[in-house]
Amino acid sequence: MVGHNGKRRVQVLARLVVLASIIAAGTLVFVDNGQKAYADYSVTVYPSQQFQTIQGWGTSMAWWANWAGSLNDSQRVPLADKLFDPNAGIGLNVLRYNFGADGPGNVCHNSIASGKAGIYTNIPTYEPTNGNYDWTQDANQRWVLQAAQSRGANIFEGFVNSPPAWMTSNSCTSGANGNAENLSSSHYDDFTSYLSTIAQHFHDTWGMPLQTIEPFNEPTPGYWNYNGNQEGTNISTGTQNTLVNKLGAKLDQTGVSAYSQVAAPDDTSVDRSNNDYNSYDSSAKAYVVQYNTHTYGGSNSDRDYAYNNIGQAGNKQLWMSEWGTGTQSSPIAAGITLSQEILTDEQHLHPSSWVIWQAADNYFSSSGSGNGGSTSDLWGLASTDSNGNIIYPSRYYTMGNYSKFVRPGYKMIENSDSNTFSAYDAGSNTLVLVSTNSSSNSTNVTYNLSNFNGVGSTATPYQTTASQNLAQLANVTVSNNAFTSALPAQSITTFVIHNVTYTGAGAATEVDDSVQGTGLNQFNYSANWGHCTGGCGNDTSGLYNGSNSWSGTAGATASVQFNGSRIRLFGVKDTNEGIATISIDGGTAMEVDFYAAHRAGNQLMWESPLLSTGTHTLKVTVTGRKNPQSSNTWPALDRVEIDPPAATNLLSNAGFESGSLSPWYGELHPSLAGIETNYPHTGTYDAYLHPTSSSDVGLVQIITAPASRTYTLSAYAANNIGNVQFGADVNGTQVRNLNVTGNVGYQLYTTTFTATAGQSIKVWYYAHSINGWATIDDVSLT
Repeated sequence: MVGHNGKRRVQVLARLVVLASIIAAGTLVFVDNGQKAYADYSVTVYPSQQFQTIQGWGTSMAWWANWAGSLNDSQRVPLADKLFDPNAGIGLNVLRYNFGADGPGNVCHNSIASGKAGIYTNIPTYEPTNGNYDWTQDANQRWVLQAAQSRGANIFEGFVNSPPAWMTSNSCTSGANGNAENLSSSHYDDFTSYLSTIAQHFHDTWGMPLQTIEPFNEPTPGYWNYNGNQEGTNISTGTQNTLVNKLGAKLDQTGVSAYSQVAAPDDTSVDRSNNDYNSYDSSAKAYVVQYNTHTYGGSNSDRDYAYNNIGQAGNKQLWMSEWGTGTQSSPIAAGITLSQEILTDEQHLHPSSWVIWQAADNYFSSSGSGNGGSTSDLWGLASTDSNGNIIYPSRYYTMGNYSKFVRPGYKMIENSDSNTFSAYDAGSNTLVLVSTNSSSNSTNVTYNLSNFNGVGSTATPYQTTASQNLAQLANVTVSNNAFTSALPAQSITTFVIHNVTYTGAGAATEVDDSVQGTGLNQFNYSANWGHCTGGCGNDTSGLYNGSNSWSGTAGATASVQFNGSRIRLFGVKDTNEGIATISIDGGTAMEVDFYAAHRAGNQLMWESPLLSTGTHTLKVTVTGRKNPQSSNTWPALDRVEIDPPAATNLLSNAGFESGSLSPWYGELHPSLAGIETNYPHTGTYDAYLHPTSSSDVGLVQIITAPASRTYTLSAYAANNIGNVQFGADVNGTQVRNLNVTGNVGYQLYTTTFTATAGQSIKVWYYAHSINGWATIDDVSLT
């Protein structure tokens, strides 16, 4: 990037985020060294800045589930409790089921069996020969899936490491020589039919619907070769495009798309996944409802790109579908590394589900082969000792700091600290904060919750350290909407705060099922619905507002008209609940299964995609069908949650993505302001100020207030001098002036002010006359 005087600005080098790559177990892991130094500091939470709805936390099932399912009940039942039960364990609710490939004629069976995880990586296929299905296969992995479902897991995905041996070009399920593709082109249709058939059987016969089908795993890095040590196959971007189109069409043709849709591309790093997805044609992109990526590599800007361009602009759900790494310096160091990876992904990619590679590692077969690991690695959560006993190192409890408390239906919200994850559930008025202290010193942190309308009187901490395993500590008093807590060295601490209310910008509208009528934000029921209120006979299942509504009559409907950007349906799950379909504005109806092994109210059942401005109608239709495990056919409704219409940003070129400053302009010394590509918060560009010891500089945009009301101003800003302000003038009078902290990287700065219709609003960013730099990005005035 060239500065105003034609010479490269050397200050840029001092503020580039430095990525140090570490080779760990053959995988590149990128570490951001821009994290703030630890010292006593404060964290401000911003509920107006909302991101994804959390769908869940989970694990791939390759290959540990083949091992776990083979254990006797005295071992596998407690393991399932610890992994999937939200009360007795950490409540993982997302599982990625590996469609196996091993069968007759697999010439690489022995090389895989002697590889990194021994016999457990040879996963049998349900279609061992062309057209012949054997549903007794893969009983071990299936036992784990059923055990997870019976403990509350509810989000399942099917994915493929390799097609069955008979579909490959060389009869080898570990790949082909020379990074060649191994799925024979003559079997493309067989392959997509195979995926659709498995999804249909899981749904119709076993009652375990697969929400998404991912047809390939890490398709482009060239890891998969003949006589390798695990299942895998290389898939070029062109073939990916072909397979996505064929699979989407097959799911539509067979009716499976009503409950199973396409996820892709599931590549090894975010940059590769972005490249794969961007290579797809419009038809393939339309079939992909969920963007999956692994985060073994890729920068934060790659994550930002995926969120902004694929998730938001492309209206796709985002998953972090696989991550792990090798041995760390200690068990708690592994926990810290896990938490830092979750923080990085959630704060840039904003995935709705975060999935670790395996739920267990270091497992042993009777012959002594196993997946070599330690209590300090991150290839799994649980582990085994040298005697084969299952143990739970710090990393397991660290995962619980997130998965046990941030439950499906919570929304991730912004805060000012890169070491803290924040999520809010409007349905239960609960705020959860997860803070990580990776330093060797304790630090006092003050949490500022003043942006909420009301806050409960206490925060309950749950802490993981080298000597504590998710230990519940004494409540911390919340006073004046703030509390302070000491975070020990090398710790992960979750704070749960109840009775937190928020009605400001971006707040969702809650509509209880008992609110009936034909207007906006009311449930309009057809005949044959039952209703109960006032606690429903002392129902202890956690019903929202103590009511719910149900019907078992096929064709019965309930609809809600609303004006919002997104809507979520919450219902009651139970052993006697049925299947409904849900549609928006008469569009494609998607199936939702209300069955669960245990009764629970106020459960997230479905979320719409991002909707256009205007009035929409959600329609729920009773099908009269049920999960084969259920005893009845009625779905039960509890509430809907409606996000407000997207606020219009009154500023033009607010992210500087036009590639120029206009209509922004420099003030005082205009030549010291400009745009650049080397330090954006999101996207490609940011704006910079380059003050000198004798020259200060400002950046300005002026608009006319469209109405008399309160306005919200926000931006992400960073600098290395600490003498920088961000604010606004109304009709020439300064109304807001925020100090921008130096040397902490990008932070969110937000404030409100009032203006009268027709007044001028001047938004400005100002750096005083000190040698250095200041940047700003993603400015918003709503």
